[in-house]
Amino acid sequence: MSRWKGFLLALWLWWSSAPLAFAAQATPLVVVKPPDPGMWDTLKGRIERLNLRYRVLSLDDLKPDNLGEAKVVFLPNLTTLTIEQVTGLQQWVEAGGRLIVSGPVGADSPPEVRDALKQLLGSYWLQPLAAPAHTQVQLSQPWAKLGNTVSTVQGGVLIRSEDSPASVAANWDDSSGAPAVLITDETTYLGWQWGLTSPTFDRDWLAAAVERFLPGSIGKGFKLAPVEVTAMTKELEGVLGRVESALLTSDARSKGAEQFPAAYRVAIARAEQTLKDLPALLRDGQDSQARSLWEDAIEDLWSHYPTSQKAALPEVRAIWLDRGTIVRAGSEEGLKKIFDRLAQSGVNTVFFETVNAGFTIYPSSIAPAQNPLTLGWDPLAAAVKLAHERKLELHAWIWTFATGNTRHNVLINRPQDYPGPVLAAHPDWAQTNRKGSLRPASQPEYWLDPANPEVRAYLISLLQEIVTRYDVDGVQFDYIRYPLQRTAGQFFGYGRAARSQFTQLVGVDPIEISPEESSLWSLWQRFKTEQVSNFVAQASESLRRLKPQIILSAAVFPQPPGERLRQLQQDWESWSTQGTIDLLVPMTYALNTRRLQQLVEPAVTELKQAPVLILPSLNLMSLPQVQLRDQLQAVRDLPSGGYSLFAAAHLEDNQQEMLANSSSASQLIPFRDPISTAIERFGALKKEWDFLVEQKQIWVGDYTLADWRAQVSRTQAALDVLTRQPTTGWLRTAREQVARTRDGLNNWLGYEKTLRPYRVQTWQNRLDSLDTLLRYAEARLERQMRSASTTSGS
Repeated sequence: MSRWKGFLLALWLWWSSAPLAFAAQATPLVVVKPPDPGMWDTLKGRIERLNLRYRVLSLDDLKPDNLGEAKVVFLPNLTTLTIEQVTGLQQWVEAGGRLIVSGPVGADSPPEVRDALKQLLGSYWLQPLAAPAHTQVQLSQPWAKLGNTVSTVQGGVLIRSEDSPASVAANWDDSSGAPAVLITDETTYLGWQWGLTSPTFDRDWLAAAVERFLPGSIGKGFKLAPVEVTAMTKELEGVLGRVESALLTSDARSKGAEQFPAAYRVAIARAEQTLKDLPALLRDGQDSQARSLWEDAIEDLWSHYPTSQKAALPEVRAIWLDRGTIVRAGSEEGLKKIFDRLAQSGVNTVFFETVNAGFTIYPSSIAPAQNPLTLGWDPLAAAVKLAHERKLELHAWIWTFATGNTRHNVLINRPQDYPGPVLAAHPDWAQTNRKGSLRPASQPEYWLDPANPEVRAYLISLLQEIVTRYDVDGVQFDYIRYPLQRTAGQFFGYGRAARSQFTQLVGVDPIEISPEESSLWSLWQRFKTEQVSNFVAQASESLRRLKPQIILSAAVFPQPPGERLRQLQQDWESWSTQGTIDLLVPMTYALNTRRLQQLVEPAVTELKQAPVLILPSLNLMSLPQVQLRDQLQAVRDLPSGGYSLFAAAHLEDNQQEMLANSSSASQLIPFRDPISTAIERFGALKKEWDFLVEQKQIWVGDYTLADWRAQVSRTQAALDVLTRQPTTGWLRTAREQVARTRDGLNNWLGYEKTLRPYRVQTWQNRLDSLDTLLRYAEARLERQMRSASTTSGS
């Protein structure tokens, strides 16, 4: 027996020390390992999800002799190669080998290497895409259908070499239409940095590339992790719910029974069937088929997304009109074209960049300088006129505590260390880090000290000038915080005034405090947070006294409170709860809808009793049209007051058309007429419920239906009285009835909620939004009464 053990040990030792060429005979795929160990850990995990045998080769061992009988070699993001390695790969390919590459392969190599790679691949990497996008397959071969067309990722621009045999397997679905995957008979070029994008996206496209050269190698070996299955299911349920929600709202408000063709219902039925079929496919090991079926269902829903004005309710539809776009307009006539376009897009509120990097966009008597790129005209005066001619709200968008910017310095031919006109005139107004630097590490902005009374007085005077000289409808506070402080090198806020005041309060100079001294550090963070909050309250009181109908908003970070207070000292919960602002505009920029919901939902929950309307933000630059449509619907299905788009500079023609077609025809703006908005929204809800009952498309018993209808009637009656008597008493009565209707849905529609949880949750969210509107109306009414009392008393 011991001799057999010795034989097996010897065999194992021999096997483990066999040359690379021998090992290659058993593994059709060879992956060349990048030199960065951290990157390799990520790549390895994604490759292993293919459940395909492969062998790893170090970059130094990339030679034809070490490839043996390997059929496919994958080079992930290898920017540095030698001419010997590329020549060896060329010989190996000529002998029948097949090559997959990704990212800026060879980009950091000598010119002769780059030229050789162009010859080998028939193409080369030019640059990253301007914005994330998703792929669009151009081939009908089965392998290409494995490619992921759902995920939005940061890709790159691939260029075909002159006289190249390369053809496009997939392109980026954005304005550039650049190739995303290029192929020759022997090579496949994946046009993104594999391992730095979505794991599912990376794995799907590598699976497609391997399947192309090794047909049948993926098949049943393609495995989905449990967490991916959960994510896929939730994603499909979410898109299905949002499409059904838009379709239902539109149908219920149409004169006919159904506004959209039968194909829309077919897409919904197919998605429902897919959700039923997925568990069985996965149980039988048919992961590839499950993934393909899921993608087809998602794409089918997206292609049948209802786009109709009847699918939208009264909402704030805001957009940031940025300095760059204003500068390019160059005159009132140029600005007119922009406002025409915004009005055609269905926008009803414009956040007009009025103070940027310390410069005003208009000729000011308070600020030290107008932006040199707008000298000779007054863009703010023109904007107010053009907006009001088109019945749009015009809100002055203000950089509050950020007052200089190195990126802007380049545009106006100033040195990088120019801190902006305000700090150039008042250097003692600056906040710094512990070493006296005026800018945080790796950030472009210069900052004013919120604790400095002279800074606050200057900003208040500037705001007063804007709202008294110009007929602006609102003011938005941006950069209403301290700079981002993630690391010790970024700790900021050590202005002269802040240090002096804190030392007087606590007896310790904050520059001597470190996070390890938790009690003192907590006091320092709280002190800074209070400086920002005190300014918001002071500015709010001042502006509302001058112009009672002014609408105040804040563009804020959506991070959880602990992280946000620690890194930014931005306490927007207190501003909202105290009613010092009207609109909270969290910058919830997300590449996918689920992430958007994860950013918005905590804010909505946190401010459930606050008299403020929430406008989640969408980034036009990073969203293809269909995903923009999906995110808009998600916002409408949450308890929001509308949305805000960043920014006019990124508004594409197809996005403009979609926005125009999907914007409510109602002229109501929630912050101007919250009561009428609430009544119209409730009327739309009633129509949906009546439509479903009449069409027998909802599960509700006769007894519960009668109870439900009775409560809906009581709510409608309270709202009807409110239109005639908009008092605090009737506002509270209406809120009570709305709350009873919301809570009753769980009882009346218990079975319906089991079948269609998204639908019932959306109805509850919409009822929550009614409560928010009425709560906001109540706070405004109380503020008006206080103002009137103060005026009469004086």
